[in-house]
Amino acid sequence: MDKLLDKIIENMKKNDCLTDDEEIVRFGLEIMIEKAIFIVIIAAFGLLMRCFFESAVFTVCFTLLREYGGGYHAETKRKCFVLSILTLIVALGSIKLAEHFTVLVFPLFIAAVISVIYIFIAAPIDTPNKRFDEDEIKVYGKKARIFTAVLSAAAVILWLLKLDNFAVTVAVGIIIEAYLMLKGYIKNRMEANL
Repeated sequence: MDKLLDKIIENMKKNDCLTDDEEIVRFGLEIMIEKAIFIVIIAAFGLLMRCFFESAVFTVCFTLLREYGGGYHAETKRKCFVLSILTLIVALGSIKLAEHFTVLVFPLFIAAVISVIYIFIAAPIDTPNKRFDEDEIKVYGKKARIFTAVLSAAAVILWLLKLDNFAVTVAVGIIIEAYLMLKGYIKNRMEANL
C-alpha cells in the first residue's frame, strides 16, 4: 500500500496536482483505496455466496448503524480489516442459513428486536481510541435511534412484502451492530476497572 501511495503522490507532484499538505492527501488517498478494496471484497463475497444484493443492503444498513452507534473498534488497521471481513462472512452466512432453514427467521427477528431495544438504550458507545464528547453523544445517539427505527420499519415492510432475504439482511445488520456495541461496552468497563 505504501508503494502505491508513494507512486500516486510522486505523480501528483510531477503534474503539480498536489496543492494541499502531502500527509493529508496521503491519508485521504489511503482511506479511499482501503474503502475501494473493501467494496470489491464485499462484492466478491456477495457474488461467491450468491447474495450480491443482500451483501450491498447489509453493508449500507450496518455502516449507517456503525457510524452512529459506535461500539468495539479494533486496535490496528490490519485487525480491523480482518474482523470486518469475518463480520461480513458471518452476516452473509447467517442470511444464507435463514434462506435455507426458514425456522431460523423467527429467532433472528427476536434477536433483532432485543438488539433494537439495546441500541435505543445504549447508543452511542465510545472507545478509548474514539471518545465522544457530550454533544457527540446527543447527536450520535439520536441518529443511531433514528436509523435503527427506520431500518426496523424497513425490515418489517420487507418481510410483509415477502422479501424475507432482505428483511433478514437488515435484521442481521442490526444484530451485529448491537453485538459490537455490547462488546465495546464490556471492554470499556473492563478497562475502567484496571
